[in-house]
Amino acid sequence: MSMDDRELVELFHDVARISHQREVRNNDALAHGSGQSRCLLTLSGLGPVSQRRLAAILGIRSASLSELLGKMETRGWIVRTPHPEDGRTYMVALTEEGKAEAMRRRSADNGASGELLAALTKPQREQFGEILAAIKRHYQELDRHDH
Repeated sequence: MSMDDRELVELFHDVARISHQREVRNNDALAHGSGQSRCLLTLSGLGPVSQRRLAAILGIRSASLSELLGKMETRGWIVRTPHPEDGRTYMVALTEEGKAEAMRRRSADNGASGELLAALTKPQREQFGEILAAIKRHYQELDRHDH
């Protein structure tokens, strides 16, 4: 099956969306709207993001997100720093404690990770990991040049 770049990117996003939907359905904390869990897991997937974009992704009002982030900041899970280009908003990032909490909550997701990778053989998993790592490094490099 030969795909052009656009089709590959669309397929990647489709798989990510479907995987996230299954994770939400299978994780009681996410399915029942635990804002902190949703926010932790979203940030763990996105990395640092503007508070405005995070509100849009989570589908919640800016004021509600501010309250949620305040609680998470008190717990030491996130840090907010002024956006480098837009003084009206903040960047939100997980702390090491926040990353650990996101990992703990993700591991409690009734095996969604195993479900995601179940279709792959061990060599395919290794290759998939190498490909994702290469994409992540590429984005991190782009981010370094953007700032």
